[in-house]
Amino acid sequence: MITRLPTLSADESASKIQNAFRSHQARLSLKNQAVWQLHEKLEYASEQTQAKLKDMFEKLLKASDSLSPSVAKLLKKARLSVEERELLRSTNPDSITVEANYRGPRIEGPITRQTFVDLIKAFQHGQVLHEKYVCHILHQARAILKTLPNYNRIDLFTLHHIYIVGDLHGQLADLLHIFNANGLPGIDNPYIFNGDFIDRGENSVEVILLLMVALILYPSSVFLNRGNHEDMMVAAQYGFQDEINQKYCTYKTPLLDLFKDIFGWLPLYSSVHTEKSKLIIIHGGISDRINLEKINSLQRNRYVSMEIPPESKSGGKQLTADEDDEYCQIQDLLWSDPDPYSRKGCRNNSERNIGSFFGPNITQKFLSKYNYSMIIRSHQVKQKGYEYTHDEKVLTVFSASNYCNGFNWGAIIRWDYKEQDPWLISYKTEAVNMKKLSFNKQITLFEDPAYQSLVEKIMTNKSSLQKEFEKRDRYGTSHLPSKVWSEIMTNILQIDLPWITLRSKLVQEDKQGILYNTMFDEYARDNMKFQFNSGIMEDLYMWKDLLIRLFNLIDQDHSGFISPNEFSDVLKLLLYHDNDTDGINEANIAELSSAMDLDKNGRIDINEFLESFRIANVKKSGKLND
Repeated sequence: MITRLPTLSADESASKIQNAFRSHQARLSLKNQAVWQLHEKLEYASEQTQAKLKDMFEKLLKASDSLSPSVAKLLKKARLSVEERELLRSTNPDSITVEANYRGPRIEGPITRQTFVDLIKAFQHGQVLHEKYVCHILHQARAILKTLPNYNRIDLFTLHHIYIVGDLHGQLADLLHIFNANGLPGIDNPYIFNGDFIDRGENSVEVILLLMVALILYPSSVFLNRGNHEDMMVAAQYGFQDEINQKYCTYKTPLLDLFKDIFGWLPLYSSVHTEKSKLIIIHGGISDRINLEKINSLQRNRYVSMEIPPESKSGGKQLTADEDDEYCQIQDLLWSDPDPYSRKGCRNNSERNIGSFFGPNITQKFLSKYNYSMIIRSHQVKQKGYEYTHDEKVLTVFSASNYCNGFNWGAIIRWDYKEQDPWLISYKTEAVNMKKLSFNKQITLFEDPAYQSLVEKIMTNKSSLQKEFEKRDRYGTSHLPSKVWSEIMTNILQIDLPWITLRSKLVQEDKQGILYNTMFDEYARDNMKFQFNSGIMEDLYMWKDLLIRLFNLIDQDHSGFISPNEFSDVLKLLLYHDNDTDGINEANIAELSSAMDLDKNGRIDINEFLESFRIANVKKSGKLND
């Protein structure tokens, strides 16, 4: 018997197709939103090292008498500005010879607008500027920066308009797009660059050199604010120091010293006056302790790093209460964010572990106190390149598009003298055409880097997670309700993510609930050589980012090596608790230090050390490749 299937009218068929498409689009949007939130939260989490380093540095200072002489000496040097006479001697461009085989751009005579254009063309073709000319540019820019007050005062009555550029993070393509679309900086085309010129991208050197040349040419219409990445302790982890090492391997130490000094001379914020508004442009944000009169009068170049407090003027090891308040205010300017839940008041920035979260009432009080109309800030990647918060009194602008291989737009702001509101300009450079990709490909391209970072964080906290899972699994079923699993993930990893949405990528489940141990089945630390004490290794993995910072601090000549004794000093302070060694003793430290000396040549290599903690997928194909 033949059964005739019901037929649908053309309208009904179209309606079903439309509903299916909408459902597909909704699922895609939900997944992309979850992944975007994951990317943003992990960006925060990666910067939590800052507060840990500050605490560790204070601990190191207290223990300085028991440290190796070389470590104690370097700790003292790290908190000081570079000595002027030595800096001028080591980076004097007249004493640097240009090799006969050098084929890059040259600067002969004064820096002109043609120099600017020539450098842009050279950088477009991947040419690297010789260190002689780098020093030539930086010393001229440094001379200008040293004459500036702690903030840029900008009156649009004379300038007519201004472009405000957010984080660039070494993405040369975005900077060149901005110049191409909106014109090069000039007397009649002013710009503010709101910090984070460096790190993450591949062309931090080229980006900051172009900004310095623009400042030299047009000091009355090009303004630079300091960002949280204009800090050599931060730059040591996020790419800038590595880029200097690669491009200027024989001259890296003097150049890094020169950049360290220049970063300290960058103004801390800008104040823009228009016919109808008064704007404050700060890289990070504010807090309830910000006092602009104090900010305007402090000695800004004392603060060479926000991770390491400066030496006290009193001569003591600790800052005075007034000095600590000053130091914390600069941290807030460079690191703070609007409260993500729009809570009132001001609280510690729990996601970055440095700076503050400030609520809409703090914004309103600050604006009223100093007669400002709006806070314009950067510091956070946004999907559209910009975002309004606090009743449109706070505007975030972020100018690095496709940041860290993501899919965000970049944006800049144009503000005209007579206008009440800004003109927001969004763009993307070299963006992937998402419409031409399959559904699975869209998710794969967007997710992989974020999920890989998340897996690393999960494996770092494996013991703590397992302990809490088993505690909540009262009947030993190896299952947990998804809500309980989600709560544990948030509490242990300290990242508030849509875990329920993400669970299919991380863990298996059945009708009884989440099979929590399956989250660890596919991954392991890659190098079994260092499994001799899993507790110590897990502690070390949790401190990995901090170890990188301390390693770079001790590695004064940026060779990539330190001695086992120096490494041992740091390990003791990391692993020993204040009143309890937690089962860790001198033998453990000696064993670990010896193991890290892979070639047994009396040196520890930072790259080999980090490779020892790499998380590997133990199956040929894992969740991230499905």
